[in-house]
Amino acid sequence: MNNKNIPLVIDLDGTLIHSDIMMEQIIQLLKKNPFYFPIIIFWLLSGFARLKKEVFVRTSINPQLLPYNRELIEHIQSEKAKGRKIVLATASYFQNAIEIANYLGFFDEVLATTEDFNLRGENKAKVLVEKYAEKGFDYAGDSYIDLNVWKYAKNAILVNPSKDLIDRTKSICNIQKIYPQTQNKIAVTLQAIRVNHWLKNLLLFIPLVMAHHFEARIIFQTFLGFFAFSLSSSIIYIMNDFYDLDNDRLHPIKRLRPFAAGHLHLQTGFYISIILFISAVAILLYLNNLYFTYAIIIYIIMNQLYSHKFKNIAVIDIILLTFFYIIRIYSGGFISDIQISEWLLLFSVFTFSGLAIMKRYAEVVLLNSSKINVHFIRPYQNTSRKILFFTGIFLSLLSSITFLFYTQSIKVAELYTNPKLLIVIVPILLSYYTYLWWKVSRSKQNDNPIEIVIKTPVTLLFIFSISIVLFFAL
Repeated sequence: MNNKNIPLVIDLDGTLIHSDIMMEQIIQLLKKNPFYFPIIIFWLLSGFARLKKEVFVRTSINPQLLPYNRELIEHIQSEKAKGRKIVLATASYFQNAIEIANYLGFFDEVLATTEDFNLRGENKAKVLVEKYAEKGFDYAGDSYIDLNVWKYAKNAILVNPSKDLIDRTKSICNIQKIYPQTQNKIAVTLQAIRVNHWLKNLLLFIPLVMAHHFEARIIFQTFLGFFAFSLSSSIIYIMNDFYDLDNDRLHPIKRLRPFAAGHLHLQTGFYISIILFISAVAILLYLNNLYFTYAIIIYIIMNQLYSHKFKNIAVIDIILLTFFYIIRIYSGGFISDIQISEWLLLFSVFTFSGLAIMKRYAEVVLLNSSKINVHFIRPYQNTSRKILFFTGIFLSLLSSITFLFYTQSIKVAELYTNPKLLIVIVPILLSYYTYLWWKVSRSKQNDNPIEIVIKTPVTLLFIFSISIVLFFAL
């Protein structure tokens, strides 16, 4: 039988789209109300078909925003143009499948889960054999459960398969086409947990450095605290990416994040979060520092409140972003048992408030250049640019002035033999702040000042200059 005369059957989750509809809808439901969790477990105990139906009636999907497999779609459209019948066969709930099929417009038939029948694995194979006969269809899938279908298919199309899955499929079916993984799993995982943002947690070392306490025991404990805080913050990044899937897919840069783009499965993100949580708890138990543990718990709670309630409230969002930096410094103080001075607190408030405003300013610049409705994602619009810019510059100036006053304090005279040299740091700070604002105002590819700080070579020059001054001032 010619391939043109047999239907091409396409799986949905992980194959046609780089995501999982049920997982996305469960996340939507938990975002609305976390107390749905035990109810979801109850539905699951009644069977996947019941779970999918109950989740569907309480949520919705936007087919336009889903991360589609564009290469596979091109192949499907090519086969459709040859007059071939195209069938969507998915374990997702029927109404979800219909919405996606209607949006794409090239499916001739839709087979999907109903409220009393879960179209997955052997169930899917049975239905397809009954409709098209054994070896009477080609099938595109992505997982081991699809082996149940491929053993009855004429040809197999594999999407993002492992070598083992390829070998197993070869033994039962002819492989017509393979769409290999294009993303490095390790690199994508590191991107998902935001390893580059772990640099923020170096703030835990600030109290230790400012007080000149360099005992090996304290340094070791601070390193452990750094990893505990980093692992905890990575869990938050994953959770926030789950909750912001739709908004991220509208964003010119965030749409490329691993979960929004479908480069990493949502289930994988869940498993990674469990590993991170266990690792963080193990470190906290080893440290046995109650105040530091409280600081991390407060950080997590406030971060969730920020993400779900306050992110889109002007000024409050900036206050909380500043708080997230300052709590890191206090956490470092708790680990090293060093009291945070009023000078350090004041300098931190001005510096990190300026950075928080810089972040919002950068977002406005980027989103406006991308012709996106800024207010849909953040409370600031193009009319806010001037006030954000001048407020940020003013706070940067206050930060530099605060450091200038600090150089004249009694504490500095106790810590440094040449404290007057520290005044040289003030123009260095002002120059660096000016450069960052200039860089951010021109950036149309990045809305995160921290990433701009990391990537610009001027930061290395800044750190080197400060280090030289501090060395001669000691």
